Amino acid sequence: MTKLPKTAAAAEARYNRLLGHRLALLRSARGLRLAEVAEAVGVGLQLIQRYESGEMAVPFGRLVRLAEALDVPLATVLGDAFEGAGRSEAEAAAVLQIARIAGRLPPAKRTALAAMARELGRP
Repeated sequence: MTKLPKTAAAAEARYNRLLGHRLALLRSARGLRLAEVAEAVGVGLQLIQRYESGEMAVPFGRLVRLAEALDVPLATVLGDAFEGAGRSEAEAAAVLQIARIAGRLPPAKRTALAAMARELGRP
């Protein structure tokens, strides 16, 4: 097995974190707990935690099952997750925090929050 150069290994670790943040964001936005996703995918809760933290790479087949468990197309999971590679860790953490809050809101408030976010995002 060949080792990756340090720069390639660092990039891979960063991509794992970006994908993990994306998975956590989608899960939180749907109000799902780690245990619920783990059960739907058929793996342990700790493994889902390791994926979401970026500590562990997600095999492609498992990524497909995660998308199904989150009830989103695979393209949504991957979508712009890597186009924003310049996004800071602090920005990613803030987005994840907002998603976690939104996931706990009742549907009517979640809809209102989405409308407000759209308005704030307009130039």
